[in-house]
Amino acid sequence: MVARRREYSPLRRRSWDSFPVTARITLSHVETDLGPMIVASSRRGVVAVGAGTDEAALLGGILRRMPAAEVVAGRGGEGAWLVGWAAGRRHEGPVLDLGGLSAFDADVYRFVSAVGWGERVTYGDVAAGIGRPGAARAVGGAMGRCPLFPAIPCHRVVRALDGWSGWGRNDALKRWLLAREQVVEATSARA
Repeated sequence: MVARRREYSPLRRRSWDSFPVTARITLSHVETDLGPMIVASSRRGVVAVGAGTDEAALLGGILRRMPAAEVVAGRGGEGAWLVGWAAGRRHEGPVLDLGGLSAFDADVYRFVSAVGWGERVTYGDVAAGIGRPGAARAVGGAMGRCPLFPAIPCHRVVRALDGWSGWGRNDALKRWLLAREQVVEATSARA
Protein backbone atom coordinates (compact mmCIF):
# COMPACT_ATOMS: atom_id res chain seq x y z
CA MET A 1 0.00 0.00 0.00
CA VAL A 2 1.31 3.43 -0.97
CA ALA A 3 0.89 6.22 1.54
CA ARG A 4 -0.95 9.14 0.00
CA ARG A 5 0.19 12.62 0.78
CA ARG A 6 -2.55 14.94 1.93
CA GLU A 7 -3.30 17.90 -0.28
CA TYR A 8 -2.55 21.33 1.10
CA SER A 9 -5.35 22.72 3.19
CA PRO A 10 -5.13 26.10 4.90
CA LEU A 11 -7.17 24.63 7.74
CA ARG A 12 -4.66 21.86 8.43
CA ARG A 13 -1.34 23.56 7.85
CA ARG A 14 -0.19 25.65 10.78
CA SER A 15 2.73 28.02 10.82
CA TRP A 16 3.96 26.65 14.15
CA ASP A 17 7.50 27.77 13.50
CA SER A 18 6.51 31.42 13.41
CA PHE A 19 6.02 31.88 17.16
CA PRO A 20 7.86 30.86 20.28
CA VAL A 21 6.51 27.86 22.15
CA THR A 22 5.95 30.02 25.20
CA ALA A 23 4.90 33.51 24.15
CA ARG A 24 4.28 36.24 26.69
CA ILE A 25 1.11 38.11 25.72
CA THR A 26 0.42 41.54 27.16
CA LEU A 27 -3.18 42.80 27.30
CA SER A 28 -3.70 46.55 27.22
CA HIS A 29 -7.07 48.26 27.57
CA VAL A 30 -7.35 51.28 25.29
CA GLU A 31 -10.02 53.99 25.26
CA THR A 32 -10.70 55.17 21.69
CA ASP A 33 -13.20 57.44 19.94
CA LEU A 34 -14.98 54.23 18.86
CA GLY A 35 -15.20 52.88 22.39
CA PRO A 36 -13.02 50.66 24.57
CA MET A 37 -10.73 48.12 22.91
CA ILE A 38 -8.14 45.58 24.02
CA VAL A 39 -4.76 45.13 22.31
CA ALA A 40 -2.92 41.84 22.83
CA SER A 41 0.78 42.04 22.01
CA SER A 42 3.81 39.80 22.18
CA ARG A 43 7.41 40.96 21.91
CA ARG A 44 7.07 40.24 18.18
CA GLY A 45 4.03 42.48 17.60
CA VAL A 46 0.24 42.76 17.88
CA VAL A 47 -1.39 39.32 18.27
CA ALA A 48 -5.06 40.34 18.44
CA VAL A 49 -7.38 43.30 18.90
CA GLY A 50 -10.81 43.12 20.47
CA ALA A 51 -13.67 45.59 20.77
CA GLY A 52 -15.09 46.19 24.23
CA THR A 53 -13.65 45.08 27.53
CA ASP A 54 -14.26 41.31 27.47
CA GLU A 55 -10.81 39.79 27.92
CA ALA A 56 -12.18 36.23 28.02
CA ALA A 57 -13.49 36.39 24.44
CA LEU A 58 -10.17 37.71 23.14
CA LEU A 59 -8.11 35.24 25.16
CA GLY A 60 -10.02 32.24 23.83
CA GLY A 61 -8.82 32.90 20.29
CA ILE A 62 -5.28 33.73 21.38
CA LEU A 63 -4.90 30.56 23.43
CA ARG A 64 -6.15 28.43 20.53
CA ARG A 65 -3.37 29.94 18.42
CA MET A 66 -0.73 29.96 21.14
CA PRO A 67 -1.69 27.34 23.73
CA ALA A 68 1.43 27.83 25.86
CA ALA A 69 1.11 31.62 26.04
CA GLU A 70 1.51 33.43 29.32
CA VAL A 71 -0.90 36.38 29.61
CA VAL A 72 -0.01 39.47 31.66
CA ALA A 73 -1.55 42.89 32.22
CA GLY A 74 -0.25 45.62 29.93
CA ARG A 75 1.42 48.93 30.44
CA GLY A 76 -1.04 50.76 28.19
CA GLY A 77 1.37 52.12 25.59
CA GLU A 78 0.74 49.34 23.08
CA GLY A 79 -2.44 50.97 21.80
CA ALA A 80 -1.26 54.47 20.79
CA TRP A 81 -1.61 53.54 17.08
CA LEU A 82 -5.17 52.36 17.78
CA VAL A 83 -6.20 55.62 19.44
CA GLY A 84 -4.92 57.57 16.42
CA TRP A 85 -6.64 55.26 13.94
CA ALA A 86 -9.98 55.49 15.79
CA ALA A 87 -9.67 59.28 15.76
CA GLY A 88 -9.33 59.22 11.96
CA ARG A 89 -5.60 59.74 11.63
CA ARG A 90 -3.77 57.80 8.93
CA HIS A 91 -1.10 55.54 10.33
CA GLU A 92 1.36 52.89 9.41
CA GLY A 93 -0.02 49.66 10.77
CA PRO A 94 1.63 48.19 13.85
CA VAL A 95 4.09 45.32 13.64
CA LEU A 96 2.08 42.09 13.66
CA ASP A 97 2.67 38.71 15.28
CA LEU A 98 0.94 36.18 13.00
CA GLY A 99 2.19 33.19 14.97
CA GLY A 100 -0.17 30.26 15.30
CA LEU A 101 -2.26 31.20 12.28
CA SER A 102 -2.56 28.96 9.25
CA ALA A 103 -0.06 29.79 6.52
CA PHE A 104 -2.98 30.76 4.26
CA ASP A 105 -4.50 33.16 6.79
CA ALA A 106 -1.09 34.71 7.50
CA ASP A 107 -0.54 35.28 3.76
CA VAL A 108 -3.98 36.90 3.45
CA TYR A 109 -3.39 39.19 6.43
CA ARG A 110 0.05 40.24 5.18
CA PHE A 111 -1.44 41.17 1.79
CA VAL A 112 -4.42 43.03 3.25
CA SER A 113 -2.22 44.91 5.72
CA ALA A 114 -0.58 46.58 2.72
CA VAL A 115 -3.90 47.92 1.39
CA GLY A 116 -3.67 51.67 1.86
CA TRP A 117 -5.98 54.17 3.48
CA GLY A 118 -8.86 54.97 1.14
CA GLU A 119 -8.18 51.96 -1.12
CA ARG A 120 -10.37 48.91 -1.66
CA VAL A 121 -9.51 45.46 -2.99
CA THR A 122 -11.71 42.51 -3.84
CA TYR A 123 -11.50 39.03 -2.37
CA GLY A 124 -10.31 37.88 -5.79
CA ASP A 125 -7.57 40.54 -5.82
CA VAL A 126 -6.30 39.25 -2.49
CA ALA A 127 -6.43 35.62 -3.66
CA ALA A 128 -4.47 36.46 -6.81
CA GLY A 129 -2.06 38.60 -4.81
CA ILE A 130 -1.08 35.70 -2.58
CA GLY A 131 -0.69 33.35 -5.52
CA ARG A 132 -3.98 31.52 -5.00
CA PRO A 133 -6.28 32.70 -7.82
CA GLY A 134 -9.67 31.11 -7.43
CA ALA A 135 -9.49 31.17 -3.62
CA ALA A 136 -11.68 34.26 -3.16
CA ARG A 137 -14.13 32.41 -0.90
CA ALA A 138 -11.29 31.15 1.26
CA VAL A 139 -10.02 34.73 1.51
CA GLY A 140 -13.51 35.74 2.68
CA GLY A 141 -13.32 33.08 5.37
CA ALA A 142 -9.91 34.33 6.49
CA MET A 143 -11.22 37.89 6.66
CA GLY A 144 -14.26 36.76 8.63
CA ARG A 145 -12.10 35.17 11.33
CA CYS A 146 -9.39 37.86 11.40
CA PRO A 147 -8.41 38.57 15.02
CA LEU A 148 -6.47 41.70 14.12
CA PHE A 149 -8.95 44.36 12.97
CA PRO A 150 -8.10 47.27 12.63
CA ALA A 151 -4.38 46.41 12.48
CA ILE A 152 -5.48 44.41 9.42
CA PRO A 153 -7.90 46.68 7.53
CA CYS A 154 -10.54 44.01 6.85
CA HIS A 155 -13.11 46.67 6.00
CA ARG A 156 -11.17 47.53 2.81
CA VAL A 157 -11.86 44.11 1.24
CA VAL A 158 -15.07 44.01 -0.82
CA ARG A 159 -16.92 41.85 -3.37
CA ALA A 160 -16.09 42.31 -7.04
CA LEU A 161 -19.77 42.12 -8.01
CA ASP A 162 -20.94 45.30 -6.31
CA GLY A 163 -17.99 46.80 -4.44
CA TRP A 164 -19.53 45.88 -1.14
CA SER A 165 -19.87 42.93 1.18
CA GLY A 166 -21.32 42.32 4.56
CA TRP A 167 -19.16 42.57 7.60
CA GLY A 168 -19.63 40.32 10.56
CA ARG A 169 -18.77 43.01 13.03
CA ASN A 170 -21.11 45.79 11.92
CA ASP A 171 -22.14 46.75 8.35
CA ALA A 172 -22.86 50.35 9.34
CA LEU A 173 -19.39 50.68 10.87
CA LYS A 174 -17.76 49.31 7.69
CA ARG A 175 -19.62 51.83 5.53
CA TRP A 176 -18.71 54.65 7.92
CA LEU A 177 -15.01 53.63 7.98
CA LEU A 178 -14.80 53.48 4.18
CA ALA A 179 -16.56 56.85 3.83
CA ARG A 180 -14.30 58.40 6.48
CA GLU A 181 -11.19 57.18 4.67
CA GLN A 182 -12.42 58.68 1.40
CA VAL A 183 -12.96 62.06 3.09
CA VAL A 184 -9.53 62.01 4.75
CA GLU A 185 -7.91 60.92 1.47
CA ALA A 186 -9.62 63.74 -0.47
CA THR A 187 -8.66 66.29 2.20
CA SER A 188 -5.02 65.10 2.15
CA ALA A 189 -4.89 65.33 -1.64
CA ARG A 190 -6.02 68.98 -1.55
CA ALA A 191 -3.52 69.99 1.14
